[in-house]
Amino acid sequence: MTQGTSNLKNLDLVAQSAAELQGLLFSGLLTSTQLVEACLAQIEKHDRQGMNLRAMIAIAPKSKLLEMAQRLDTERENNNLRGPFHGLPIIVKDIFNTDPNLGLPTTLGSFALRDAKHSKQALVVQKLVEQGLIVLGKANLSEFGAAKGEKAVGGLSAVGGQCQSPYIKGGVIKGDSALGQSNPGGSSTGSAVGVTAGYSPFALGGEADGSINTPASRAALFALKCTPQTIPSDGIFLISPTFESPGGMAKTVQDLAGLIKIIVSTTDSPLQLPAQLPMTCSNFSLGFVDPKLWQLPSFLLAPDEEYSKQMISSYEVAIDRIKTLGGHIRYPVPLVHPSELQFEGNSGYLTILLGEIRDSVNRTHKALPSTPVRSLADIIKFNEDNPDLQAGLDQTYHIQAQEDDIDQETLIKARQEMKRRAGEEGIDKILSEFGVDAIVAPMDSPIFTVAALAGYPSATVPLGYHLQSGRPFGLCLVARAHEEGKLLEIMNVYEATSPKRQLPQLLYDSDPKI
Repeated sequence: MTQGTSNLKNLDLVAQSAAELQGLLFSGLLTSTQLVEACLAQIEKHDRQGMNLRAMIAIAPKSKLLEMAQRLDTERENNNLRGPFHGLPIIVKDIFNTDPNLGLPTTLGSFALRDAKHSKQALVVQKLVEQGLIVLGKANLSEFGAAKGEKAVGGLSAVGGQCQSPYIKGGVIKGDSALGQSNPGGSSTGSAVGVTAGYSPFALGGEADGSINTPASRAALFALKCTPQTIPSDGIFLISPTFESPGGMAKTVQDLAGLIKIIVSTTDSPLQLPAQLPMTCSNFSLGFVDPKLWQLPSFLLAPDEEYSKQMISSYEVAIDRIKTLGGHIRYPVPLVHPSELQFEGNSGYLTILLGEIRDSVNRTHKALPSTPVRSLADIIKFNEDNPDLQAGLDQTYHIQAQEDDIDQETLIKARQEMKRRAGEEGIDKILSEFGVDAIVAPMDSPIFTVAALAGYPSATVPLGYHLQSGRPFGLCLVARAHEEGKLLEIMNVYEATSPKRQLPQLLYDSDPKI
């Protein structure tokens, strides 16, 4: 990993956080140029060979990355730092437009979009660059954010292939369910795997329904999805504008908080995040749902009695630890389940999603200066004409969305009703009646759907590691809209009082130089 250079002997990309890497930069033991070269070497070593992680869809030209790194090194020498993450690399999910000069199309993992061109980078990516971060490239994902068809698999796209977890020996098992024990999760899978594999110390993701937090939990990371409809969508390919929002993932809460601060700075009225994060439990009250009632449906994660026992045991150990350290716990709390959130006899979530996909795709492509497809209908036709470029994925959701005849009045009604029932009558009711600051559930559960319908932020923290597969699993935390700061505070206390996250030992075993 360190290319054998003696001045990089202190570098461990898999283990070190953004803050630790920044410490090496400040001390003069490392330059941004050396760091970028080391990250590119790590990607080359493990992404298409070695463990074949396939976390990346595209890498920016090395010459341009080194040019940027050298510029940032010069600025550092002149005491001209752009921000706290000056000179650090980052990867972004392939839904964000990057600088057109980098030549990286925004494909969502589809060959139909591989030749599309955009004219400017997303505002949130621009902010990252302005703060001195170096965008290494685009991360793999579940194709079209798992909104292409019913057979979506976490981390699988036609362009990127099947993303793999560095915690799972042998990778995804053939025939495993969409979010089975061997799956790295979706759809911001490449972002999560890239961070835990040492490609970059943190990553930018996007989530409609568990897309940031699920893969982050399966990579033993800390992550947070920002409140939907608050971050400017310029240059972001949103499948569902109602549900989808950017967010970040990192190895520590402190790193995550710094990244979220940059993300929310893009808004007209940025959230005031806490200047310092607390370290003790005594100021927080948490409501935990019954984990027996909150598990993923069997078509996503096949029933596994041993895993359920282990997860519930770890869940209750966490509850007891928080109690012992002075935290206030209400357990269990009866949060409304997404199976109850129906609209006119159908899934409220799918009603809104399918009602938005066509218009969102069409609007995005009509604005592009150059693209071989201009509409969802064009994409469907491309997929039909190119069956060998589909990675075995169907496009039932695309077709249903194209044929969806919901009128705007009914769609607005569905959004309002679901927001009220999931938010005011669901999450808000529990928070108020039980006097808690946040609701906690297993990450391998549909709680993120309730948060999405309510329009609320959600987050994840590590909890344990599956005894049979080694796959990490985590907790999901949900708070009210615009309470990202509160979630970060709770997450920091949790991190400070919990066992240290485990590193992917398989990655070390595959590379004795690490």
